[in-house]
Amino acid sequence: MFAVPFQSGSIVHKHFEAAIERVVAGLEKKTNVLQPEEKKTVAYHEAGHAVAGWFLEHADPLLKVSIIPRGKGLGYAQYLPKEQYLYSKEQLFDRMCMTLGGRASEQIFFGRITTGAQDDLQKVTKSAYSQITQYGMNERVGNVSFEQPQPGEMVFDKPFSESTAKVRELCYCSCCCLKTRRSLP
Repeated sequence: MFAVPFQSGSIVHKHFEAAIERVVAGLEKKTNVLQPEEKKTVAYHEAGHAVAGWFLEHADPLLKVSIIPRGKGLGYAQYLPKEQYLYSKEQLFDRMCMTLGGRASEQIFFGRITTGAQDDLQKVTKSAYSQITQYGMNERVGNVSFEQPQPGEMVFDKPFSESTAKVRELCYCSCCCLKTRRSLP
């Protein structure tokens, strides 16, 4: 598919890479023209994920970082996850820290945060919520697994508890501390 527009006589490695990137990250959004300051923020945000992952014991290895707007994001960090079905609390915590690395980077380098971390925050909230309500990974709540609401089902309670908020905040603070301890430029 990527070889045809360039009338390539054969399919080469770069065509496979382009196809994988399209499937993983979505179509390139050529209409999303970012201002230079926004590009810089996105670059630091994505670099924050990469740097946090580098220093975390249980983070997946980084494959690629891009600040080209694709799909629903303005940039992305792509990892090579292991084939794994069971995760420890420590592994989930490191993944959450890596996910919050972008927001921590914004705070550290610019002294402000942006809306760019919305998807990251949703992932971290879901992970923290699942650890407490499904996997029994919270000492105060105990070894319980609560039934999760089905898509479209009305929920009248707060979507996460104070415990979940504290776990998420702890990951964010840990990531900020990790970066400042490593004296990043």
